[in-house]
Amino acid sequence: MSLVGNFAFNNYDATADRAGAGARPGETRRQSQIYYEPISDQPTEEHLRGLHRVRSSYSNKRRRSTVTSQPPQDAINLERTEDVEKTEEAIDDSLSDDEEDKRREDEVHTLARRLTTKSSYTEADQSPFEATGDSKLNPRSPHFNGKAWARAMLNYHLRDPKAHPIRTAGLAFRNLSAFGYGASTDYQKNVFNVLLESWGLVQRLLRINQRRIDILRDFEGVVYAGEMLVVLGPPGSGCSTLLKTIAGETHGFTVDSNSYLNYQGISAAQMHKDFRGEAIYTAEVDAHFPMLSVGDTLTFAARARLPRHIPGGVQKNDFAQHVRDVVMAIFGISHTIDTRVGNEYIRGVSGGERKRVTIAEATLSGAPLQCWDNSTRGLDSANAIEFCRTVRTGTEVNGNTACVAIYQSPQAAYDIFDKAIVLYEGRQIYFGPTTEAQAYFERLGFECPARQTTADFLTSMTSPQERVVREGWADRVPRTPDEFAQRWKDSEEHKKLMVEIDEYDKKYSIGGEYLKKFQESRRQQQAKHQRVGSPYTLSYAQQVRLCLWRGFRRLAGDPSLTFTQLFGNFIMALIIGSVFYNLGADTASFYSRGALLFFAVLLNAFGSALEVRYFLRSCHFQLC
Repeated sequence: MSLVGNFAFNNYDATADRAGAGARPGETRRQSQIYYEPISDQPTEEHLRGLHRVRSSYSNKRRRSTVTSQPPQDAINLERTEDVEKTEEAIDDSLSDDEEDKRREDEVHTLARRLTTKSSYTEADQSPFEATGDSKLNPRSPHFNGKAWARAMLNYHLRDPKAHPIRTAGLAFRNLSAFGYGASTDYQKNVFNVLLESWGLVQRLLRINQRRIDILRDFEGVVYAGEMLVVLGPPGSGCSTLLKTIAGETHGFTVDSNSYLNYQGISAAQMHKDFRGEAIYTAEVDAHFPMLSVGDTLTFAARARLPRHIPGGVQKNDFAQHVRDVVMAIFGISHTIDTRVGNEYIRGVSGGERKRVTIAEATLSGAPLQCWDNSTRGLDSANAIEFCRTVRTGTEVNGNTACVAIYQSPQAAYDIFDKAIVLYEGRQIYFGPTTEAQAYFERLGFECPARQTTADFLTSMTSPQERVVREGWADRVPRTPDEFAQRWKDSEEHKKLMVEIDEYDKKYSIGGEYLKKFQESRRQQQAKHQRVGSPYTLSYAQQVRLCLWRGFRRLAGDPSLTFTQLFGNFIMALIIGSVFYNLGADTASFYSRGALLFFAVLLNAFGSALEVRYFLRSCHFQLC
């Protein structure tokens, strides 16, 4: 027997009842309970659960037969007739049960689709600025969801006809090389080495006795808008130089004139001049004003990129504060809004929180092309993965392009990326999908040890002590950086990459329609009085107003220096004024007036020296 029949926990056999056998003596069957619940537009949990228990009246009714001890022949014939009828009725009941089950499943699916549609509408079509309570779009809610907010913000932006079009910026590069110059000697900076250092400066300007140092050698690659590229390689292999070259931060080295870069129809020269803020480079070192609070630091970053028209007619300050709160909630630093950023000398947030402030500040720029140089340094594995997921959200929703250099990447973070590039002492030894990188090096004759992440396996190719050669391949695998680079040049993956770059160049020809679309989107975002060729979003007056606001916030954060200068100048003014009070108007006071001018210049020089010392201390330098 089994536990069947209207969820009744007894030994009643429903099959025997259908076949004509009556109930056992002393046992009666429990009547079926029928649930009649009206279907409304707002299905409840009880309603959905009740749908699985609904049994129609005609499918639950069963005829009961009367059993006698010694039935006559007519009764036996009558009972046989009834048995045939009951068998036919059982078949009809079985068919009715199947039809009823199918009807209930269709009804459940209909209600589920209706509920899903309403949930999607609530999240995607709601205004992010009007979210309150426990909404997923409210950055102060414990149920806040960054991806849901990004999608809602995008829909809200696209519905506004006055909002600027969303712009993207992919990247394709070919024959990319970078180099620098080094002198044979260098001098410690002191007073006596000024003459020797000046001669070295002349040599650098005239390129005399300069040794060329190749940093990047003949790189190729393509990253489409909406994709993420992970840059792998040990320190000193050129990861930072590659990211700086992509972002246009080429101070300190030179990009070869034969290098070709295509920023989705925009040349490298125009991208780095007219659209300098559209390709950003986030350095590994955190540089902030230590006296500013985290909230003020991120507010400045949000206000510096305010568009001309904000969707929904929201006030600019409200928009900046809302976006700031969203970014702080995404990176888990909402609790530090009133805490100083700090540095090595001034107490503030922790090192990991300061790193997240740097990431949040770069995120607020909204640049379509972002280069992150080891931005996960100082973060634990969970925060590093969350950082990669946040960057992925920007690429999926807004179409951003992200190039990220990570050392010791977790496997979960590596799986987020679309493409990978591996660098070995300035040579490119792989570029392609992340899912095919391991297989490429295994075909070369290397073996990935058990429980080693893919990122560590790729990085181990640059270390003779770490890479593991498969048995029987010791004399066939590449060993030097040049051999690895040559194997890459001869591979089928490289040939496919070159074909992909050619197709990219045909689709996004430099100076074509995509450049005009990018310029139009940029112009609609800029302030009304800002020139078209300017890399800044705000006008000059707006920039001055914003910098003055930050200056006053810095003064409020640390007024000690300013008040010390005011008090010292007040005291010195009283002393100097009393010494040179009531000078004569003849030539006898000539020397006294000269001394007065000397003291005025001397006091101002001392005041400036104090500011320089404070500035150097704030910028993490040590005064020798």
